[in-house]
Amino acid sequence: MNLDQVRYFLRLADKLHFWQTAEHLNMTQSSLSRHIQSLESELGFRLFERNQRSVRLTAAGQLLQGEWQRLLPELEAVQRHAQQISAGEVGSLRIGHIGAVAHAWLPKLLTGFTARYPLVQLELIEVIATESEQRLLTFQVDLGVWRHPAGSPALASEQLFLEPLALVVPDHHWLREEAFTSLADLRQERFVLPALNGDSPYVRVLGQLFAQYGYQPQLTIASDFGATILSLVAAGLGISVLPMSYAGSPMQGLRFIELPHHSPVFMVWRHDDRSAVLQHLLAEARQLKGVLYRAAY
Repeated sequence: MNLDQVRYFLRLADKLHFWQTAEHLNMTQSSLSRHIQSLESELGFRLFERNQRSVRLTAAGQLLQGEWQRLLPELEAVQRHAQQISAGEVGSLRIGHIGAVAHAWLPKLLTGFTARYPLVQLELIEVIATESEQRLLTFQVDLGVWRHPAGSPALASEQLFLEPLALVVPDHHWLREEAFTSLADLRQERFVLPALNGDSPYVRVLGQLFAQYGYQPQLTIASDFGATILSLVAAGLGISVLPMSYAGSPMQGLRFIELPHHSPVFMVWRHDDRSAVLQHLLAEARQLKGVLYRAAY
């Protein structure tokens, strides 16, 4: 039994005339008869008494007419909702992300996605590098956006873009962009950075960066959180090197000087996750691959 058969039954129960009902439903009378016979066969009892002159409901048919008229709108709503879930138009998705992408790339992604799929509920969870893959493997997040590709064979990944790094200084700092030549000139400066003895992808990027200039930066304060680093730099506690996305932060009192160095950003997900909502978001992200939204910096 399916909802179409219920609709055919209710229409015939209302008109009690096979030919008129079939015409209204835009089908042949024989096709309508087959649907009704199939429904009766599945139920195991007759719904209509019919002869050459008339068609009338049986007592069981009268009961089902009343009940199905009451239930059909709810059943149709449930069916529509199930179809939307199957198509990825309704559902939920948890995105684990690094802080930097929240200032430029992630808002751009979600603006397009939510316009196409307004009924999908999204949850954003900022994660640190040491917890990132475990969040995916334990189903705490459904998609990751961070700086390293998948390490586990259970995960898949794609590079989204290469993001330029920037020197971040307070507004009152002596260094001006037009006078800046190289990080090599900043050996005596105090820095606010993640602890350089850590093992996150970004710490490795920083280690390679300063190694090119032959020195280890002097740390005033160590922090793994970009928003905290921005606050400390704005307060004059040191300078920093951060992904250029942080230039989209609303924090005041900072200047960003772009460096000739980059850091990759990847999207990572469970390899066997066939969620339609996830597939839609991956497709949206692929449309933005390679794009950095400098207008937001």
